[in-house]
Amino acid sequence: MGETRRWVAGVAVILAFMSTGCMQLVRQWELDAIMEPVHGQLADHETRISANAAAIESFQNDIDELRGRLDQLQREFGGHVGDDDMHGGGLAVSLPVHFDFNSSDIRAVDQPILDAFAAAIAGSYPQARITVEGSSDQAGSGAYNMRLSTARAESVRDYLVQNGGLDADNVGAVGMGESRLVNEETGVQNPQSGIENRRATFIIEWAGPGSS
Repeated sequence: MGETRRWVAGVAVILAFMSTGCMQLVRQWELDAIMEPVHGQLADHETRISANAAAIESFQNDIDELRGRLDQLQREFGGHVGDDDMHGGGLAVSLPVHFDFNSSDIRAVDQPILDAFAAAIAGSYPQARITVEGSSDQAGSGAYNMRLSTARAESVRDYLVQNGGLDADNVGAVGMGESRLVNEETGVQNPQSGIENRRATFIIEWAGPGSS
């Protein structure tokens, strides 16, 4: 009789241990089921972070390459390449692209400069957004000079698109009139005088990784 009681007690202990173990297994299974999508979300998040970091690095490399090519154009043709503080980012580029008195036609002497500029953009950062700014001297009325400077900017824009192969959606044109005079010369007496005022300059804005 005593042995029977001891056997029953032993079985009860074993059953209790097994019951506790099963409950722990069930809880672990439930926990794993809950955490599985969480782990998946964390993995996806880490993948997106890595992809974004790679895109940003590639974006910066493109900018650095373009800046290097524009600096080379500056050394070859003259002009100036600097940060565009006015528009909050990008580059302000001034190359010796000028116009004859009272004309918006692209001069033959300036075509190699525009060809090289377009090649630099297309080769390093084709998604860059370019704004061509046309300027005039102060001969004529303010309204006329605004129209003339706009026509000059549009001529350069059209050349960059049609001859340089840049995306028309990424190249804009704006006239600045006589608001950016380099000197007081007008070209009225001497057609070559004041040519520094009759020019086109460029603003390059970064589209950024993932921009449309």
